[in-house]
Amino acid sequence: MTSRTFFHARNTFKLPLAYKHDFTRSWFPSTSQAHRQVTTAVDSTSPFIFPFPFQQQPSKRPINLVNFTSAEGKRIFRGAMDQGHAESFFKLLGNFSAQSSPMLGGVSSLAMALNALEIDPKRIWKGNWRWFSGEQMKTCSSEEAVHQNGIPFDEFTCLAQTHCDVEAKRASVMGYQEFVQALEQVTSNPNSQMVVNYSRTKLGQRGHSHFSPIGGHNKAEGMTLIMDVARVEYPSVWVETRTLYEAMMETERSGLNRGYFILRPGKAQQFLKCRDCSRQCNRRRA
Repeated sequence: MTSRTFFHARNTFKLPLAYKHDFTRSWFPSTSQAHRQVTTAVDSTSPFIFPFPFQQQPSKRPINLVNFTSAEGKRIFRGAMDQGHAESFFKLLGNFSAQSSPMLGGVSSLAMALNALEIDPKRIWKGNWRWFSGEQMKTCSSEEAVHQNGIPFDEFTCLAQTHCDVEAKRASVMGYQEFVQALEQVTSNPNSQMVVNYSRTKLGQRGHSHFSPIGGHNKAEGMTLIMDVARVEYPSVWVETRTLYEAMMETERSGLNRGYFILRPGKAQQFLKCRDCSRQCNRRRA
């Protein structure tokens, strides 16, 4: 292993050919850190592959994403509170848990929402604690497949049905105005939660399909708060509601659009049934 030091300089630093393909990417969470020195151990026997192990990444292209902790993000949040559309935020915040693996956004978002709804998992997590965690949630797919590919829309629906009442809405079926109405209802009711399945690319972020809970909605400004469970990579952000809807309109591997889920406490199913997925599995909850 050879230690190499890299500096980010605006259009003046000449990278080897192996790195030029990704030169347009900013390697730093903010421009204020643009000249910070980064030292990384590199295997000299193979080409170096980015990205650096930074905690958060910036957007690829200019999209109106507002960091939740910024002055503007706080102002938008105060507006959402004044409008009564931040009720879901506080329970989510009290139960916030980041995904522990890059492809566990779906199960981690569901676990976070179920904990926020104070639903009893009816099983022990650690010690004598009952708690939902992404790692212990058993889906239709094998654990290896989930860690490699994540879970699609229908599989999230099946898993959620084993723990609570769920309304699964494909963006192409439910129009934009209905989505806005659902946002208003969920964010004004502490006894319901919403998880969205969207394309990161549409938000100017790296990656593809992702799941995250919704923490608030500012109707007056048309902004929605995504509480991103991939905290190692991206912070929670306010996004234009129309842009979020368009990100849900992107298709997944099945060729169907993504969408959103409304979760409420209710009678859980005893079996994990996948009516819409190709596996047609039927097994007891672990």
